[in-house]
Amino acid sequence: MDTEIEIKFLVSRDITDSLPELLQSYQILQHDQQHLANTYFDTADLALRRMKAGLRIRSRNGRLEQTIKLAGSQVGGLHQRPEYNVALEVHNPDLSRFPARLWPAGTDIDSLQQGLQPLFCTDFVRHRWLLALDDAEIELALDSGEVQAGERREPIRELELELVRGDASALFELAETLVKQGGLRLGAVSKAQRGYRLAGLSPMPRLRALEPVALEPGESCEQAMISLLHLALSHWQHHEEGWLAGPGTDWLVQLREGVSLVHQILLMFGERVSHRVNSGWIDDLLWLQQQLSWLDRAQMLAHLTVDRGHYLRRLDCQKALLRELAQLQERLPGEQALHELLHSPRYGRLVLGLTHWLYRQDWRAGLGREQQALLAAPVADLARELLEDSWHTLRHSALGEARLDGEQYIQQKGKLRRNLMVGLCFSALYPDAGLVGFRMPWLDILRGIEDLDMLSPLADIGDRLEPEEREELAQWLARKQDFLLEALEQSRLQGLQLEPYWR
Repeated sequence: MDTEIEIKFLVSRDITDSLPELLQSYQILQHDQQHLANTYFDTADLALRRMKAGLRIRSRNGRLEQTIKLAGSQVGGLHQRPEYNVALEVHNPDLSRFPARLWPAGTDIDSLQQGLQPLFCTDFVRHRWLLALDDAEIELALDSGEVQAGERREPIRELELELVRGDASALFELAETLVKQGGLRLGAVSKAQRGYRLAGLSPMPRLRALEPVALEPGESCEQAMISLLHLALSHWQHHEEGWLAGPGTDWLVQLREGVSLVHQILLMFGERVSHRVNSGWIDDLLWLQQQLSWLDRAQMLAHLTVDRGHYLRRLDCQKALLRELAQLQERLPGEQALHELLHSPRYGRLVLGLTHWLYRQDWRAGLGREQQALLAAPVADLARELLEDSWHTLRHSALGEARLDGEQYIQQKGKLRRNLMVGLCFSALYPDAGLVGFRMPWLDILRGIEDLDMLSPLADIGDRLEPEEREELAQWLARKQDFLLEALEQSRLQGLQLEPYWR
């Protein structure tokens, strides 16, 4: 058995000509080109898929080899999976030639063998370089071809770095050099996963909201930090893949949620890890969130214009408003700009850096005994401290004042989001009853602030309307704002009177 350790990039442009020049600065031990034809097998009820195993037969230069890859781990674009390879004489899988120990107890190998059938194929040309980096050897493979499932086809343009021997840090060193060139994006989805989706045997990505991590009160701060960062990065990359599969603002909103959660986690655990390791990421995370700051505006405009402006149906000036709102929507970043952002060097370096840090788990580097003790302390203690501090900050912000106007509420939106995210991180440590009752008013307030802010584009375009239309809109906005402010005040007063559940 071998454990495959590789970093996978998806390529947005043709780098066939530029890559050889880039690699001239490395010691090239071998360079060749191969045509690889792969057929993937499973049973009709996807028995191997349920075992988190993948079976393929590969034809390479006239030789056949069957491979089974088992469940491993994936962080960012780094994949680690145990795999078994066996030479074949005919193009039919033979499960008996794999070690019996790899199958779960009670597996009927004969029945599994009889049910195997081809599901999809991958066919691609691989340009391969074997590189020497200090004491490590790395296979760099540029794959160009397609995934095929029946009549359906999907292009393959991937760059894979696989560790042949040595320390995995050499993988990241090479990967960082490649990312600087642009046009690369760390890939979290394998060729096999794409094949299952193309064949209709695995669902396409779906939108999902952030869910709490199942933390235990007795586990260490270090364990909790790792679990939370894995959740955040997975959420981020899941919705990145979703947007690329079918662009839409909702995917990007959830991608930003994942980015914000990574940022929040690094801030929460910052005193417990080496600032030398992660301080640069804060700037990059702030930059990325700024690049996506227009999403709130996009959501507002989408809500106001949906169903031909149903929200504005009671206004005589509805048509004039929709024309102005459509012009605002045209000024939002387009798909090409977003595609370039997701394949930009800075974006790639950020995800790669986080992946490396999580893989190495070297946040202890340079830590003193006091910081090491803080990392080993129970997460429940840190949770109470952070929740109390967050609550104190909220109560002493404008949200704790006697009364707020609409603009003051809108200014608190970011602060309230961050406060609720702290609560989400540690919510699994507390009973649902008290937690839900405490959070609900503040979630209602956040939704109310978002509804209030949704009126902002209308206020901005009021000056471009005719006088009568402008007056009608102003009166309508005043009624809407008064109604929302009254509801916000009721929820805020209720929220401020609740006893914090972590006490």
